[in-house]
Amino acid sequence: MASSSIDPRVRLSIELALTGTTASEALLAKQEGSGRALGMTGAEMDIARRGSSFDFNTSAAVSLALNACRETRQRALRTGLSEKACAEIERISQADHSPNT
Repeated sequence: MASSSIDPRVRLSIELALTGTTASEALLAKQEGSGRALGMTGAEMDIARRGSSFDFNTSAAVSLALNACRETRQRALRTGLSEKACAEIERISQADHSPNT
């Protein structure tokens, strides 16, 4: 499996945004544990669940995951995310929204 071009904290922020507060208690607990292991604060995880971040680049990545379109992709590229990272974020978003998940 190819390595990810997305930082683990950014990836978790995306997951938190995509699942929001609708995740099961078990998933919320797992995400909380993962976030703590990555050094994220409760406030960082809470704001990610609301679809944002205190970090500008992470916020752009989360925005792309929640609304994968040309405009948000261009914004993410302007913040410094690579084409590869944007494509990976869009795949994560699509997988989360697929009817089989």
